Amino acid sequence: MQRIRISMIVGLITALMGTGLALGEQAEAVKVTELTPQIRLLTTDQTAYVTHSLVYLGPNGLLLVDTQTRDDAPALKEVVDGFGLGIPRYIINTHRHVEHIGGNELFGTDPVVIAHELLPTKLTTGSYVFDEYPAATFPDITVADSLTVFFGDERIRIIALAGSHDDNEIIVHFTKNKVVHLSSLVNGFSFPSLDGDGDALRFAELVTRAIELLPPDVTIVSGHGEVGSWQDLHGYREMLVGSTAAVRDGLAAGKDVQAMQEEEILAEWASYARNYVSASEWIETLAEAMEETDPLGEDIFVPLYNQWRDQGPQATVDFYNDILTRRAQDYDLQDYDLLVVGGKMLQREDYAAAVVFLEASLTVYPEARYGYYTYYQLAKAHQGLGEMQDAIQQCRKALEIQPEFGMATELLADLED
Repeated sequence: MQRIRISMIVGLITALMGTGLALGEQAEAVKVTELTPQIRLLTTDQTAYVTHSLVYLGPNGLLLVDTQTRDDAPALKEVVDGFGLGIPRYIINTHRHVEHIGGNELFGTDPVVIAHELLPTKLTTGSYVFDEYPAATFPDITVADSLTVFFGDERIRIIALAGSHDDNEIIVHFTKNKVVHLSSLVNGFSFPSLDGDGDALRFAELVTRAIELLPPDVTIVSGHGEVGSWQDLHGYREMLVGSTAAVRDGLAAGKDVQAMQEEEILAEWASYARNYVSASEWIETLAEAMEETDPLGEDIFVPLYNQWRDQGPQATVDFYNDILTRRAQDYDLQDYDLLVVGGKMLQREDYAAAVVFLEASLTVYPEARYGYYTYYQLAKAHQGLGEMQDAIQQCRKALEIQPEFGMATELLADLED
């Protein structure tokens, strides 16, 4: 049985939403919130969610936790420069996702970058190979278990709590200031999201560990969503335990995912649908995690990257079709593969290549779950090429499939203005 991996798809799509800005439009300004006299919360709006960085202002410089996307990094750097303490002496990345590491390179190679020990490998495999991150993005120090950094008069505990949202997450605890960045373990105290290397069934375990590690008076910042408290962690754990049990009981009773969604078996925890993961998607994620699945085949993205570099976009599409036809059992193939590559081309502003990959995605996978988003990305690519009528047509197709897709609605209004 092939894994659907719904949460990985959600994560990839929301990451690609970083390309949602209109051409020439600047990234949203960074909102600055004082958490303590020494710590500021730096927040950007990614449309589907907000993303949080932290900056610690020490007597001899500053330390930065997470650096936002490449698009938002210039605005982040402007804020950081405004503190008058120079570039960060340390950058700590809570995990590999693009909205947490994208600005590393903008600060150059002088900051000491700290991250999980798996992060270097993660940035050179999977779809990340298309990002071609420079040396400044990669960590100088990696953490397998825990590390303590003394910076000014602050003692910073960096602890690996990996395996739920992703397999390379660390938390960053400013012990004196009583603030912790929990990466995406709690997702702003909303229903969790996870990467393909995450595990939905480990959230409760790792949240329990966080409760045990942290003091009751700590302020909790996560990668996305609302700031919370240690007490909020207890309610969050209860939701995780309860929702997992509800889905397990439903499966044991012979119910399928659709039936559990229609019965709204997670109605008790409806308040946790505050972020971009709905109760229905969390049901599907949990059900998938409880199913026995066949081992996945070889990752497809590195071969696609090598083919693209050597032969170009159309040859890469032909290569993918050949694999799909003759060697599909050898690879981990998903109906969003070409969409992801097309999104990477869009981020590179290689609009012609984006069109090739996105049109191929629609041809190869006409019934793909995220076809509406493929049409939207295709509209963005045609806009980049100055082909406005084609952009309008693709935008309308996106809205035919998903009429409430706000980003497509906004783009269509801009295109028709």
